[in-house]
Amino acid sequence: MKNIKKYALLVLMTSVILSSCEMDRLEPDPFLAAPEEIVFDTRAAITAQVTGIYAAFRSGQYLGGRYQVYNDIRSGDWLMHQSNAVTGMMTWAHGTVSTTGEVQELWNAIYHAVGRINFFLDGMAANRDTILTKNVLTLAEFNALRGEALALRGLAYFHLIQLYAQPFNSGSDRWGAILRLSSSRTLEGNNMARSTLAQTYTQILRDLTDGFNLMPVIPVNSANTVARVTRMHRSTIKALKTRVFLHMSDWANVRSWGDSLVSATAPFTAPRGVGYGLSPTFVGIWLPPYTSRESIFSMPFNASELPGTQNGLAHYFSAFPFGNNEYSIAVTLPFWATLPADDARRQLVQTSIVGGVSRTFINKFPTFPHSDWAPVIRYAEVLLNVAEAEARLAWPNTRAVALLNAVWRRSNPGAANLSFADDAAGRTAFLARLLEERRVEFMGEGIRSMDMNRNLLPFGTITHGTSGYVWPIPESERVTNALVQLN
Repeated sequence: MKNIKKYALLVLMTSVILSSCEMDRLEPDPFLAAPEEIVFDTRAAITAQVTGIYAAFRSGQYLGGRYQVYNDIRSGDWLMHQSNAVTGMMTWAHGTVSTTGEVQELWNAIYHAVGRINFFLDGMAANRDTILTKNVLTLAEFNALRGEALALRGLAYFHLIQLYAQPFNSGSDRWGAILRLSSSRTLEGNNMARSTLAQTYTQILRDLTDGFNLMPVIPVNSANTVARVTRMHRSTIKALKTRVFLHMSDWANVRSWGDSLVSATAPFTAPRGVGYGLSPTFVGIWLPPYTSRESIFSMPFNASELPGTQNGLAHYFSAFPFGNNEYSIAVTLPFWATLPADDARRQLVQTSIVGGVSRTFINKFPTFPHSDWAPVIRYAEVLLNVAEAEARLAWPNTRAVALLNAVWRRSNPGAANLSFADDAAGRTAFLARLLEERRVEFMGEGIRSMDMNRNLLPFGTITHGTSGYVWPIPESERVTNALVQLN
């Protein structure tokens, strides 16, 4: 395991200073962060509130880049080259403490997003009659906007517990999130205990389900527009539910929700709602306008609206001059070294000389300035989520194998289909191979360490149940919340 002692002094020094050139303010009460004036008397005012919610999620400190980065670099699949506490050194080394910059900043960014949602939901409820009687919004519009906010809150709490709580599969009675579900402009009520993982997942699913039910039905085979990639809707929620249920090992619900997005047989496409399908080429996913059939939910950026200095995915994972040569692929590990040379994912790389050695970086985020859209979930993941659920529920399973082959053969069109024995050993081999496919398919997208957590896999010598397996509760919360339980 990487030696973190040499970083200890540096991290203690840097944990008390700003962690980027464009750092969000560290707030001891981030749930209070909301606009000074929240009004609901015009359509423009209401839509501005919704825009503000999405802006909070799009923050470079959250889904604009850093959330995906932290979940990737702790997996062991990357080599660190800058030894910079500002850009995740202690996360990479599994040496975070309660005062580490990213531990505090991400927590605050997520609760800031939750706070904006709660202000919006409470304001909509308080002004419902006025909004509807004065025709500021139709009832359908009113419900749809509330649905978006609820679904986003469910997503935020799901993201939070991936780093700050033990995996659901280690025991649903363990501590989960602090479930702040209403707005407040004062410190009253700031002391709040964490809910259990079971209670947290129940709330996540309640928010996703309530949001889904408030939203309009999307016509079959609808086009994948910018609005549908960057805003919550019913098809987005279906995809997210397959991920949430996957982390709960609720295989029946993964398959049930997946079936609403994935046809029974190849070529796999969505039978209802947005007409999702795999992009014909892997490289096509990462090119403007970022609305391939595969893109389900992404954080948008352009040259005038960027994730911020040292936040964007390209800064971390791309080679200089597009990125900063921060994290290169650990190419000697089997998951990468055994990939066919012509695999599309192995081809989509950049090389750069770092310390006199040629290093390999992914090339999913090739633009400068860093206006690449940051992926949150895409259709390939849904296919592999359903494949795993199918195999867990019954074996042999031709659909499970076909779903895995759909993703594998997209990047290896000349390769033979993968095949597995019909016995228990074949199922074990399939599940291991599927996990490796996810590992290479989603590099730089924040999936790998979440997969390791839900499978209780070790991070080098750090095994489940030992210190460092999950992040500590940040000091900024501990000093203002007397009831919070620590990890």
